Amino acid sequence: VDATDYHSGQHSGRMVRVTGKLLSVEGDRAQLEMSGGGAPAAVVFNDASLAAEFDASLVGSGHFEVIGTLQGDATLQAAQVVNLGTNFDMGMYGEMLSVSKRFPAMFA
Repeated sequence: VDATDYHSGQHSGRMVRVTGKLLSVEGDRAQLEMSGGGAPAAVVFNDASLAAEFDASLVGSGHFEVIGTLQGDATLQAAQVVNLGTNFDMGMYGEMLSVSKRFPAMFA
């Protein structure tokens, strides 16, 4: 989902994928800048191995995909984390999300 979908409330309680640039990491929480602008995604980890994926040296440059359950308070309870590296094109990813919304049958 992009920032608009994330904050819309329509996916609350559902499993979603969020991709973004790491803005901060502190303890069992991280923030990701998503495509589409808006407020960052607040990611919460119950598992220390998931939190370990978010290396503080990657703040401002690392990109991640987080799969988890979107809570009613707009936090994402992480179930899986994928490090996408520092050379990820968020603009292109945003375009892909836009196309997937216009042509959902192609992405089903």
